[in-house]
Amino acid sequence: MSLNPRSVVLTSGTLTPMDSFEKELQTVFKFKLENKHVIDMDQVMISILSKGCKGNSLNYSYKSRDNDDLLQDLCNILLRIAKSTDGGMLVFFPSYTAL
Repeated sequence: MSLNPRSVVLTSGTLTPMDSFEKELQTVFKFKLENKHVIDMDQVMISILSKGCKGNSLNYSYKSRDNDDLLQDLCNILLRIAKSTDGGMLVFFPSYTAL
């Protein structure tokens, strides 16, 4: 804000709800466009996995993110899900390093 920009365009599928996003940025957007989801809830399955196929704790903290066993476990999980999911899957990672 100190640079006094004339406009800022933010696009993402993960900025909703905008109210909380505005609070995080400590600003108010004069113009906003929020669209509804393009998929139905029966097309979505959200899961949080804490252990991998080998029983490893899926803890990708800074200390353990280079652990090859954890990476292999994650790859096996994603492969199993992909094989059993007809419509594909979308996976979110917390950073480009994790990706």
